[in-house]
Parts: sequence; structure tokens; C-alpha cells
Amino acid sequence: MSGPSAAAVDGADCARAKLIGRSPNFLAAVHVAERFGPSGLPMLIVGETGTGKELLARYIHEVSGRQGRFVDMDCGAIPADLAESLLFGHRRGAFTGAHETTSGLIELADGGTLFLDEMGSLPPTVQRKLLRVLENGEIRRLGGSRTRRIDFRLVAAAQTSLADCVEAGEFRFDLLQRVAGAVVRMPALAERGEDVVVIARHFARRARATLTGCAVEWLLGRGWPGNVRELRWLMERAVVVADANVVRSETLAEAAGLGAAALGAAPNQVSQELLELRATCKEHSGDPDRVADALNIGRSTLYRRLEKMGLRLGDFRGH
Repeated sequence: MSGPSAAAVDGADCARAKLIGRSPNFLAAVHVAERFGPSGLPMLIVGETGTGKELLARYIHEVSGRQGRFVDMDCGAIPADLAESLLFGHRRGAFTGAHETTSGLIELADGGTLFLDEMGSLPPTVQRKLLRVLENGEIRRLGGSRTRRIDFRLVAAAQTSLADCVEAGEFRFDLLQRVAGAVVRMPALAERGEDVVVIARHFARRARATLTGCAVEWLLGRGWPGNVRELRWLMERAVVVADANVVRSETLAEAAGLGAAALGAAPNQVSQELLELRATCKEHSGDPDRVADALNIGRSTLYRRLEKMGLRLGDFRGH
């Protein structure tokens, strides 16, 4: 069976999940989602933070044909003593502060999909109870005596395959076997080649902006440790900074200097230096001698600063 086309990924079928890309490894991940989505098997999505694991989980729900809700929980953000109650619900009086009977997320996902992000963070007691639910198809609220049938599809996500957690004694091997009915890996953005530009142009179009050729080169030259999430926030800052809705390489460099990535390097100082350098280059139309003279530095120092800030003199010629 052949994989999904780029048009299928960018088109209406995936619009709600916002899955954008054409690289082979990205399309392979979408292909697995499409093949196993309707099967009902539990699925495990593996990938670095910011790669779009939740978006892929939502797409799996879309193609599954299940009519219930998509319910999500970030296991890493939930205190251990609350995780059990949140997942399984509780009866009134089950514990101090339980003033009323509450449905858990598993019940809310009945007929639909439950997405557990950072599943390796679940406490051992919750892992054991979840395994029983998956095996028996029945759930009992905390403090309750009655069980009820439940029909939900589990999609989990983790930054690793969870095998390391099993070896460290932090995750049950039998639960991993049960959860990994199918495993799909979301590739890091740095592994997706031209998808960097495809995604950047997508965000630019949403703001009615365009990218110059030098901006494309700038984007392709970065490592993207924050993956798609980092690119999204960079583009949203860049379209604010851009002149006449044209995103240039110096626009991106300025937006990067104003972002979280610059916090470890005195962001106010970096952004001020960037703004001064950009303004001087613009004032002197990118002429290296005139720019260097205006800044009272040599040409070699100028080129080092330009490289540091991600600027190119050619982008300022003709201004």
C-alpha cells in the first residue's frame, strides 16, 4: 500500500489536525496513522517535544471513525496523587475533598479516543489499573464498588520508546506491550529537510506574508531543537517584525533574538545589537565599507557580527 500524498496531508482531510509536510519520513508517520487509525488498536507515538505528537493523535482519532470525544491528558503535568482520580473518576467521599461523584477522563472518552501524553510519567499504581481496564474493558471509579463497560481507543505518546523506562523499573513491560499495538515515530524537524520551508510558508500565508529566498536559506541553516513548535512561534514573531509583510533573513534573525532561545544570552542586549546592525545596514543599502565605517568597526568584524545575527548585506541592497 502506498503512502499518503502531499496533497492529502496538506488538504481538507488533515486540515483540523494541521499536519503539514512532504518529507518521506513525515509521510511515513502519517501513513501508519492512516493504516492503523480505523483498526482500534492502541497506538504509541514516539518523538521529541514539539514534533506534533498530539496533532498526529488527533488525526488518528479523525480517521478512526469513532464518534466519541478526543480526550487528552498530559501525564507529566499531573501530580501523582491526582492522576488516578483524573483518569478513573471517583465516588463522593472516596478521599478527603471528594465532595461529589466525578467521571474520569477514561469515561469521558467512551466511544472516542483517550490521548495520554508523556505516558511514562504515570505512577505505577495507575499503570496497573490502566492495564486492567485495557484487558477487561471495564472501569471502576475510585472508592466505588460497581464496574461499567467502557469502549475507548488509547493513543499514547512519549519522547522515547519507553523501553528505557521499562529497564529502569519505571514502566510496566506488560503495559508497554498492550499500549504499543502500533508504534509510529514522529521525526524531528531537523530530519525533515524542505518541510521547514513548507511549514514556514504555511504560517506566513496565514498572516498574508511572504518569504524571500534569503529567508528560506536562513531557515534551512538552523537546527530547530524546538522542532515545529519553535518554528511556529518564530514565524508568528517574524510576521509582526516584517516590513510590508515580507519576511527576510534579517527579519527572522530579529525574531529569533526576541524569542526564548535568546534568554541564555542576554536577550535585551542581543535584540538591541540586532536592531542597531539592521538599521545601519538598511541606512547604507548594505554597502560593507559604509556600514563598517558607521559602526566604527573593521570589515572582518562586521562580517562576524552579520553571521552571528543571521544577516546578509545583500538583503539590504536596493532599500
